[in-house]
This record gives sequence, structure tokens and C-alpha cells, in this order.
Amino acid sequence: MPTFVYKAKRGPDHQETGEVVALHQDDAVIKLEALGLSPVSIVEKETVVGGSRTVQKVAGASVGGLDSVPPGSVSYSGLIKVRTRDIDSFTWQLATLVKASVPMLRSLALISQQTESRALKTVVDDLHHQIKNGKTLSDGMRRYPQLFNNLYLSMIKSGEHSGALQEVLYRIAQYREKEQAVLRKIQAALAYPAVMIVVGIATVFIMLTVFMPKFIGIFATMKKALPVPTRVLIGISNFLVHHWFWFLMAFLFVMIIFGRVRSSSHKKFIFDLIKLHIPFINTFVRNAEIAKFARTLGLLLKSGLSVHDSLLLATDTLDNDALRTQLRGAGQDIVQRGATLSSSLTKLKAFPPFAVNMITIGEESGRLDESLGSIAGVYEREVEQAIGVLTSLLEPMLILVIGGVIGFIVFALLLPIFDIGTMAR
Repeated sequence: MPTFVYKAKRGPDHQETGEVVALHQDDAVIKLEALGLSPVSIVEKETVVGGSRTVQKVAGASVGGLDSVPPGSVSYSGLIKVRTRDIDSFTWQLATLVKASVPMLRSLALISQQTESRALKTVVDDLHHQIKNGKTLSDGMRRYPQLFNNLYLSMIKSGEHSGALQEVLYRIAQYREKEQAVLRKIQAALAYPAVMIVVGIATVFIMLTVFMPKFIGIFATMKKALPVPTRVLIGISNFLVHHWFWFLMAFLFVMIIFGRVRSSSHKKFIFDLIKLHIPFINTFVRNAEIAKFARTLGLLLKSGLSVHDSLLLATDTLDNDALRTQLRGAGQDIVQRGATLSSSLTKLKAFPPFAVNMITIGEESGRLDESLGSIAGVYEREVEQAIGVLTSLLEPMLILVIGGVIGFIVFALLLPIFDIGTMAR
């Protein structure tokens, strides 16, 4: 059985050299990783027959099944775009492999070989290179803030420190799956109404700018005064025909204004504050945000983070800037006055008494993470019910509105024709 001379790292600073007996280089890598070492180089030791010297032959295969990536060769700027579902798949695969006691370097090598996404392969290869050089998984992921946010990194780091990385990875994967499931339900609920609105506006616009001008020439030959609905329709049609460009510019301007609303900006804060005061919308937004906050906070506490750190990270995951600002004030209250989470949230009007009472029970029983999970489940169900109600009400309302507008156009077009028939009698 051949002998391999290795150079490996134990942690970011300590480096070791030695020899290991293995069937082949991949077997040597597995044995070193089982010892808690990160291989840097492995060369096969070969004795030359007929001489007293020993030479070393470099093994042609790369360590861990991946080609060695030189420092700086991998770009970790915002140019690397990896789809959310690819990150979710990566998290599930890594959690499964780590749970199966597959060493981290070997796990990353397997994921890199199996993934079909070139962007994800580039990221995984770089993570493999960073860990091989003695860095931790969280340190490697920190190079990609656009892919792994502070919540992801903090949980990975807590898993590394507590030795429960496999459990943390599973929690992250389950959390991301539930988050995407809620997002898909909201998108599905809004997709049909959005299509109806676009098709309805396009239909009305074409009727007024293409078909209506042809009827205007017919109406001009009539000596009798046109009915009021017809005159109104002709005025709208003439305005759109002669000023359609400005109408389009105004529409694009509104879209740009709303599209350029960035997170943490004053404009976004004002819009989010308005959302919290509009009937029905405020309940939907509040419930969705509370569900996300409770789910995230419970996940972080279960992973071993402190209440203050967990609160800060959970607050950053919220989409509503107004609610986020209030929760940051609660975090400062905990630090400055040593207040409990429940007493700090009591001061926030956005948090209903039920959620605060459940948190109080969790604090008193020492099972705050379980109470937060129950809160998340309750409000997630309320969000799903609100989505169902919104879908069932919005669709018929849109049909009535669009049908009413088109009906008015048809009525205004046919009304002068009915008058002609009356005059003929």
C-alpha cells in the first residue's frame, strides 16, 4: 500500500506535515479529514530501487476531487449571480452530506461535481479552496454577502462553535423552504389579478385609440346632438390619441418612482408606514412580518445565539422599514435597561397582545424558541387565509370593474345608433 506525504492545516494558523498510508490519494484525503485536518498538498512517496535516496512523486489528481484554486482567481464580487433555488438546493445537499458524516471538503467536492449551475460551482469551488487553506465555512461564505446574508452566516458560525453544524444546516434549509413557500403563495395570488389589470388596461386603450376614432367620423355626420356618455367617450379618445405619448411617459414615471424605492431609504420608510395604517392591508402586512420575525428569532435562539443578537438579526430580515425601526428600538431597550423581550415588544403598537403574551409565557417557561415557533405558525395560517380571501374577492371585483368600463364604452358607442333608429321611425 503506498505512502503519502502530506501538508495540512488544523485551523487557520496551525500547519502540520506527516505521512499517511492509503490506497490512493482520495483515500488519503478522507483519512486526513477524519483526523480534523484540511489537506494543502499530498504527494506520493516512492522509493527508487538500487539507490539509497527517496524521491517524492507528485500525485496528479487534485485534493478532494477539485482542482486547486489559486488565491484571487475566483471572483466574489456582486457579479456572481446564483438563483435562490440553487442556494436552497446547496444548503439541503450540504446538510445531508454532513449528517452522513461525510467530511466538509469531500461534501463540497461532491456538490461541485453534481451541480448544473456554473455560478454555484464557482462559489462551491472557492469555498472548498478557503476551507482547505484553514478557514471555516462561515469565513468562506462571508466572501459572498449577496448569497449568504448575516442570518445565514451567524447560524453557520454558531453551528461551528457548538459542533452542531448539521442541525443548523437543516434548520436553515427548512427555514428557507418555508419562506419561499409563503412567497410563492403571495406571488401566485397576485399573478392572476396583475394579468387581468394589464390585459384590461391594454384592451381599453386599444378600443379608445384604434376603434373609437373610426366611429367619431360617423358621429360627425349626424345633425343631432350626441348623448352625454358619447361626448365624454369622444373627449377621452381624442385626449389619448393626441397625448398618448405623455400618458405613456407618466405611466413609466410612476413605475420608475416605485421601482427606485430602496431599502432603508426615507421614501421606503414613508411607504411602509402608510401600509401599516391602510385597513386590511395593514393586518396582512403586520401578520406576514410577525410570522417571519417569530420564525427567524426562534430559529436563531434554537441555534444558541443570545436574545439581543438574535433580535438584531431577525429584525434585519423584515421587509417593512417602519416596523424594523420600531424593533431596533426594542433591541436598544434590552441592552440599555436590561428589559425582557416581551416587555420591550409591549410598547410596540404593531405587535398584538396575543404575540406578546405567547413570548411572555415562553420566557417564563424557558421555552421561548418553541413559543416563537407557535406564534409563527399561527400568523402564517392567518396570512394564508388572508391570501385566500384576497384572491376570492379581488378577482370578481376586477372582472366587474373592467367589464363595467368596457360596457360603458360599448353603451356610449351604440347610444347614437339607437337614436338614429328612433329618428327613422
